[in-house]
Amino acid sequence: MIDLIEEFGIANATGQKVMRALRADGLIRTEPGMGSFVTTPEERKEIEAERAKRSKSE
Repeated sequence: MIDLIEEFGIANATGQKVMRALRADGLIRTEPGMGSFVTTPEERKEIEAERAKRSKSE
């Protein structure tokens, strides 16, 4: 996230909001100790399927 903050000149809180939104939309995945990575189309399909399954059970 430091690269994002430096490249775009944004505040840390803004960077965190961006990352949270991208994660919520399934566009990135974050692995503790490793970093954040753009998801593949297959991973996005899996995320959407999991969300659909959860929403049916609620």
